[in-house]
Amino acid sequence: MTKEVLDRMNEQLNDLLGPKPEEVKGTKEMFKSMEVGDEIVVNYKFEEFNRMKERELLVSAYEGAGEVQLSIRGTNNIFGSMNIEKVTGTRLKAYTYDLMSQRTTYDFKFEDMTIVK
Repeated sequence: MTKEVLDRMNEQLNDLLGPKPEEVKGTKEMFKSMEVGDEIVVNYKFEEFNRMKERELLVSAYEGAGEVQLSIRGTNNIFGSMNIEKVTGTRLKAYTYDLMSQRTTYDFKFEDMTIVK
């Protein structure tokens, strides 16, 4: 393939995927600097059945396997918790396992979060 064909294919791919998400300054560092016992409450906006919804979530730090681990759950205790696998510049990558050992993942985007306390 020629360079022109590759450039055209990359342009089409970028048009399909849209712009890359921008890093939210300071958010990654805030979550990475949490110590055991720290908690952060956030409002999280998401779309469900073509309607925008908002939930208050609690991000907690605890000790697991000799290091600080993070988890996220609803503040009203109706929803289960998820473990935070990775903190990137744009999101919290979370996962959980159900009773049948089925892994479920979700990305909590910083752009959809508002820090409450």
